[in-house]
Amino acid sequence: MSVVKVSVLFSGGVESTCLLYYLLRKGYLVYPIYVKAGYPWESLELENALNLWKYIRRKKKGLMPLKVVRVIAAERVYMVNHSKDLFIPLRNLSLILSALSLCVQRGIYQVAVGSLGIYPFPDNNADYMKRLEGLLSLGTGRDVRILIPFMGLEKEEVVRVYGKGVPLHMTLSCVKPIRSKSKIIPCGECEKCKERESVIGLSP
Repeated sequence: MSVVKVSVLFSGGVESTCLLYYLLRKGYLVYPIYVKAGYPWESLELENALNLWKYIRRKKKGLMPLKVVRVIAAERVYMVNHSKDLFIPLRNLSLILSALSLCVQRGIYQVAVGSLGIYPFPDNNADYMKRLEGLLSLGTGRDVRILIPFMGLEKEEVVRVYGKGVPLHMTLSCVKPIRSKSKIIPCGECEKCKERESVIGLSP
């Protein structure tokens, strides 16, 4: 029986890390991808994601090397104005297309995304993902699947249901992370930090 390959958009945050574990537990061969779009927090976020990937790879089979792809963001987002209400144009399209462009070279036509759909953005719902899936299938001539197993769940639900054994304490979701000696530390003040802290201790 052949192993099924799947790529996953992996930032090292709560949802993408839970998603990584979810896919590994299902027996997929998982190819994590970090997409760089030029935002100020990315250098430390990527470093933290790489450290987290190394930790997980020592414990889990089926995890492939973390790849980094670059995309030109449709709109620059700075630390000072990032909030949960901020709509970034073409964000999900850019992320998924960038990941898929790398994946098709490896014969991978499944991209997993940790989107919850809790924010009312036009590109952050199941209907949008289904339409995008259809377009990408037409564009590649293959059956492309966008996996969104957490769509419709609250962040708290994701952690409670899928967070068991996941090293959530090693995750990072922050627009102003800082380096203190050899550690990367979240600012604790931004919206991303507040959301992460509200659920970090909820895993069973």
